Parts: sequence; C-alpha cells; structure tokens
Amino acid sequence: MKQLLLIVFGAVISVRAMSWQPVPYAGLSAGISWQQFSDANTAEENDTVTTEALYAAGGIEWLPGISTGLTAYLWGDRNVNQDSEVLQFDGISAGWDITLRLPLEILGLNRGSGPYWRSGRHCWAASATGALDPWAEKGCSDIDAWGINFPLPDQTDLVIFVEYSETDFRDIESRSVLAGVQARF
Repeated sequence: MKQLLLIVFGAVISVRAMSWQPVPYAGLSAGISWQQFSDANTAEENDTVTTEALYAAGGIEWLPGISTGLTAYLWGDRNVNQDSEVLQFDGISAGWDITLRLPLEILGLNRGSGPYWRSGRHCWAASATGALDPWAEKGCSDIDAWGINFPLPDQTDLVIFVEYSETDFRDIESRSVLAGVQARF
C-alpha cells in the first residue's frame, strides 16, 4: 500500500513539475527563543534565558515543495549590558537552507501551503552576560526547523506560518518558536 501511495504521489508531483516554473519567495517572522547554557558558564546548572527572535529569508522554490534560500536571524536584546548580573543573550546570524514541504497545492490549496522541514547552516556571532564567565563567540552550526504554512483566504501567493527551530552556539542550545508571513512572487 505504501508503495502505491508513493507511486501516485510521485506521479502527481511529476505532472505538476512539468508545468512548474521556479517561484521566488520572501518571508519575515518574529517569536521567542530559549538559550540553555551549560553549567560551565553559569552559577546554576543549565540556566535558561528567554529572548526575542526575528527571522528574514528569501529564496526560490524550484519544484513543488523543494526550495533553497538565504536566511538571517537576530536573537536577544540588542542592548546587552556587559555589567549585568542577570543572564542575557544576544546573537546574529546569516546562512542558507534547503526546505522540503508537503506540496498541498496538489490538493487545490494555495501555492506554498503545507507542513515543512528546513535544514541548513548558519554562521553567527553571539554573546552572553550575567554568567560567571562572560561569553562571546563566533562560529557556524547547523540549524533545523519544522513548521506549517497556512493559506490565507483570497490570497493566492501569501501564507502565514508557524515554526519551531533548533541550533547550537557551541555549548549554548537555542530553541525558537516563530510566526510570520511568506510571500511568493
């Protein structure tokens, strides 16, 4: 049965892909994130700080449900006080990603609708204060996100989305929940 479903799904995608043109897109979102510090950096074991998160992306959907893009993230408070005794986190990154989305437009929904998984790599600069040892590093790491795009009524090229993402800044784990809008051109 699974093989039959995969064959039917593949055939539908193939037929759609024959008439498909690459579609550029751009997205913006905001949300919250949690950075969990290892016990080596803080007085408390596994201290966690909650920060705001902003995300911007642009890319091209090459085939229904398959796209590549460039991303930018901002985490935390851009006004970190170096003398603070309260744990604070601030970070910025730029990177690339590949997104695989279940293309629900084959069922008649708006273009871009459906659940997705995005994986990529980003290079970042981040700092933390209020820890036993103030921390500031630069590096690159993997970033993964899972989410869903929802169609908007009477908007064929606009979707809203909600996603959960994970990345690590060396010994600091970061998790985010974002909501935003994506436009296709």
